[in-house]
Amino acid sequence: MAAIPNTSITLLAGLSSGSDPSRWTDFCRRYDSPIRGFLRANFPSVDQDDVIQETLIALSKALPDYHYTPDSNGHFRNYLMGIVKHKAMDELRKKKSLARLKDGFAKEPFPPQPELAQDEDEAWKMNAMEAALEQVLADGSITPRTREVFRHVAILHESPQEVARQFGISRGNVDQIKKRMIDRLAGLVAAMTA
Repeated sequence: MAAIPNTSITLLAGLSSGSDPSRWTDFCRRYDSPIRGFLRANFPSVDQDDVIQETLIALSKALPDYHYTPDSNGHFRNYLMGIVKHKAMDELRKKKSLARLKDGFAKEPFPPQPELAQDEDEAWKMNAMEAALEQVLADGSITPRTREVFRHVAILHESPQEVARQFGISRGNVDQIKKRMIDRLAGLVAAMTA
């Protein structure tokens, strides 16, 4: 896998402000090879171009609120690869759903209605969870530090001990933040799927 380049604060600031679209060309030139290497090593069956496109879309939405402070919210490369990982897993879920759908049509042109309803219900819940997660991560009433702790422990699946050390808080605080944010997510999902 290609080495991830050092973070350019100027590049991130330019991307965050949106003032110079050519910065995305610089970003792609800098990060394309490491992202593709990460995908080849960890998600060889996904369409790399699709995952990169989805990553760039997510990143363009997140960067205006992202503040590069590696001592308090971790390194940008971890943030970026967390998004890549999330989008690759989304791609795998889509492929699995499509394969199930194709398999179902190959065996039986019209699958029984209860199975179809269950798949639709699962897809609806998955979409609701993703929408709730985006809403929570963009919520200005939640402190950036709380959002970052939650993102590291729940989305990037970093160990609670590592996250506690990284943010200079206790393991108990990490657990409390995770529980509060999950409760908030559950409430939003319940409201969306009611």
